[in-house]
Amino acid sequence: MRRPSTSILFIYGLVITLLAFVYRDPYSLLLISIPNAAIGFTLGFKRAKLIVILLLISVWGTFLNAILVANHGPIVCVWGPIIIRQGAFQALVQVELRLLAIAGAALIFVGTARPEEIIRDLEAELRLPKSITFSLAYALRLIPLMKRDYEEIMLCRRERGYRQVAYLPRDIKTLLLPLLSIAYQRALWAGITVELRGFRKRRPKYRLPRIGVTEIIVLSWLTLQIIIPLITGWI
Repeated sequence: MRRPSTSILFIYGLVITLLAFVYRDPYSLLLISIPNAAIGFTLGFKRAKLIVILLLISVWGTFLNAILVANHGPIVCVWGPIIIRQGAFQALVQVELRLLAIAGAALIFVGTARPEEIIRDLEAELRLPKSITFSLAYALRLIPLMKRDYEEIMLCRRERGYRQVAYLPRDIKTLLLPLLSIAYQRALWAGITVELRGFRKRRPKYRLPRIGVTEIIVLSWLTLQIIIPLITGWI
């Protein structure tokens, strides 16, 4: 069976992202997050380990934000001067399930689509603006580069005597600030380069999207993820 069309995979990821923000019931979020995370981690883990690492790092920040914003309801546990209530855990679960669904859909797209096909298929089949398709292709190209930057930053942190497991806010700061700074500078000069090479004058050729057995399976699976949570939430 051939790989699904890049445009169909893009529609799939976009709809899953929208559903992650539309659904508020934890059970509905669970129905879309667990399957997508399982499939996405299987297909795209080798090519996008950085997404998994950032997802794990986000748990700590999300938990701190939940304590500050949604710490209400019955007391669940007391950790020194910090009182953690039921609302904080509910907010943490909802946000992390949303992130898990979005990351799973992104990993499905990354693990199945080829970067060199993204600009061609999304422009030709969905007629998206070339600035958007180029940004998507560049983001996929940036993932392995950020993985290499992450390894170099971790090596520098190890040589300077920092702890290897970044679980405190200052540890996360020493990891994320250099990583984001390098990514910003690389994206800035990449944009300057493509403009100098005449990116504005490039004219894509349009065609109809491919619809075969593989695409029908993907769209059917997407339809089930829309219908089943709605039915279970109504029941």
